[in-house]
Amino acid sequence: MARFRLQFAGRAGETNLAVSLEPLLLRAEFRARTWRSADGSLLQGFAGKGGFRLTIGNCLARICAASECSDAGWPVYACSDGRKRKMSVTDFVTASFDGVPYRRLSAPPSQE
Repeated sequence: MARFRLQFAGRAGETNLAVSLEPLLLRAEFRARTWRSADGSLLQGFAGKGGFRLTIGNCLARICAASECSDAGWPVYACSDGRKRKMSVTDFVTASFDGVPYRRLSAPPSQE
């Protein structure tokens, strides 16, 4: 986000400078640890810490809420919003967190 703020700094008078979050513009290591659900919610893994940041809702399109989730004994994660959530992993591409399916951003495009 800092990169985009700097990119648009100093453009006085312009409107509608919001740009969508494009996975291809993100660094590879970020894409490898980030999953997105169909509604735009994100599940972002912390490198080496075993926890996640859960962002519910699409922050670019509407209101969203974020909470930090730490390992409470697989498959349960205790989140900063006071809830405990369960994770299941189908394969390298798909994970389910609290019953919501997420797709890894670094996965090749689906052939649907």
